[in-house]
Amino acid sequence: MDIPRIDSHQEKSLRDKLSELKSFWRRINVACGVGFSGGVDSAFVLASSKKWAGVPVYPLIAVSCLLPPSSVKQAEKVAFETGCDLLRVYWEPLSINEIADNGPLRCYFCKKNMYISIKGRLYEIGYGNELIVDGTQFDDLYRDRPGLNALRELDVLTPLASIGFTKTDIRWSLWKWGYSFWNTPPESCLATRIPWSVKLTEHNLGALYFELESKKTPFS
Repeated sequence: MDIPRIDSHQEKSLRDKLSELKSFWRRINVACGVGFSGGVDSAFVLASSKKWAGVPVYPLIAVSCLLPPSSVKQAEKVAFETGCDLLRVYWEPLSINEIADNGPLRCYFCKKNMYISIKGRLYEIGYGNELIVDGTQFDDLYRDRPGLNALRELDVLTPLASIGFTKTDIRWSLWKWGYSFWNTPPESCLATRIPWSVKLTEHNLGALYFELESKKTPFS
C-alpha cells in the first residue's frame, strides 16, 4: 500500500481533528477499554490513547469463530508496538439465534452481544464504569451498518466518527507517528462473507477461513 498523501488544506483540517481527539482523551478521567479488532481504525484509537490519555486504557479483543485468527495475530502486533497488554474476551456468537440465523440484523445483534461481553470483561478486571471506546470512523456512517445502533444503545463512545476522521486521516496519522501498522489491510468478520439467511455454523465458517488462507501468498 502506498504512503497516504494529503494536501495542505487536508493537513490543516487533520491538525484540528487531532487537537479535538487530544481534548477527548484529556476529558476521560476513568480507566476505559477500547473495543479492539486489530484493524487500523481501532489501532488508531489505541495509539492516540497512548499519546494523550491520562488514565489506563485497555485494548479488548472479542475472540470467536467469526474472527479470523490472523486478526488476533495482527491485534497482538499492534498491542506490542503500542506497549499495551491485549485482553482477550471469549464469547460464542453462534449460541445466539439472531446471529446464527444470519438475517439482515445479524450485525446489530452481534455488535450488541459482543460489547456486552467486552463490558463484562472490563468489569471483571476491576473497572465498574465499563467505559468503552470504539474505532468507528466517519466513513462508516455512510454505509449500511446496523451495528452502529447497538453502539448507541450501549453508550459506547465513537470519537473518530464524531470528530470526522476518515480512513485517509487515520492511515496518514499512524504513518506520521511512525507505526508500522498504518497500512494494515481491511479484514472483515467471516460472517460478512456468507450470504444472508445461510445459517452460520462452525463448519461453514471454518471452511471459509481455510479457503481464504489458502489464497494468500506466503508474504501476504
